Amino acid sequence: MNSLFPRFAASAVICLSLPSCDRLGERESITETREVSSYAAKPNVDIPSATRFFDDAKEEPQQRPNFRQLLTWTVPEGWTEFSKPDPMGMRLLDLRFGPNQEGECYISLMPGPAGGLEANVNRWRTQMGQPAYTADAISKLPKKPFFNRDATFVAFDGDFKAFGAEQAQTGYSMLGLIHSAEQATIFVKLTGPKALVEQNTAAFDSFCQSIKPNVPQQ
Repeated sequence: MNSLFPRFAASAVICLSLPSCDRLGERESITETREVSSYAAKPNVDIPSATRFFDDAKEEPQQRPNFRQLLTWTVPEGWTEFSKPDPMGMRLLDLRFGPNQEGECYISLMPGPAGGLEANVNRWRTQMGQPAYTADAISKLPKKPFFNRDATFVAFDGDFKAFGAEQAQTGYSMLGLIHSAEQATIFVKLTGPKALVEQNTAAFDSFCQSIKPNVPQQ
């Protein structure tokens, strides 16, 4: 909504709170008149109130930045990019691996702290059917180098229930890195049958190390 309308509404509220506005019931004769110049703009009496108060002015929609272009990475051997787009629009890169492509690993990037480390770690714990960590336990989680800084590393075993899934998949493992800063939070998450995850742990580490900011060439 145009900023003129809130100012108009605020003026109306102020008027209603002033003593002088209580004299609406009084009558006062008009004793002075003046002729309207022929050069003056004619009033638009038939226009809708939305136009009169500029509420129909439409702002240009802001385009969501293409976060995928902000990063570069190296896909491990034997891993392939998933062909179907993420319906939630959260994954910058969605990879699959394993004999039946049952293993998956993805990158997601969100503005700001994205709810905080504790909330995100425990959201993953819930997906694996595990109880939430305390704040003290989260503070003691191991770190791994990532983006020239340290990221929190997690590794869980359990029964994995993906978002929107009706049933959990038993005997699964999850590996994840979370790096949070004031500007953005980046997630790297891998899930799959436990034996398959163990076979691809080194590939996960090398993949995480390959993720870098995409600096344009001069």
